[in-house]
Amino acid sequence: MAVSLDKTEKILFFLAVVAHPGTENAKVHNLVLAENDRRYDAHLEELDLQARAVEGGEMHIVIAGDRSAAYAAALNGATSEEMLDRWLGQQGV
Repeated sequence: MAVSLDKTEKILFFLAVVAHPGTENAKVHNLVLAENDRRYDAHLEELDLQARAVEGGEMHIVIAGDRSAAYAAALNGATSEEMLDRWLGQQGV
């Protein structure tokens, strides 16, 4: 087996429940790493219920390089096109 020192950044797929994204009152209520997770549908159902229970709550897909970046993107309520393209490339799409 060959050893590689390649430090290619892995792009991660998160689901988030955010109240008032993109505003000064934005608050992340839940941030779940959902990549390669067999519970994806369960996460969707659970987070949808959470979003409905929170005033101004919305559920968002967030693609980021790490949890901190995902949190920041969730506050804004958007994933950049660049991150989406990188994630799709990582998935071989």
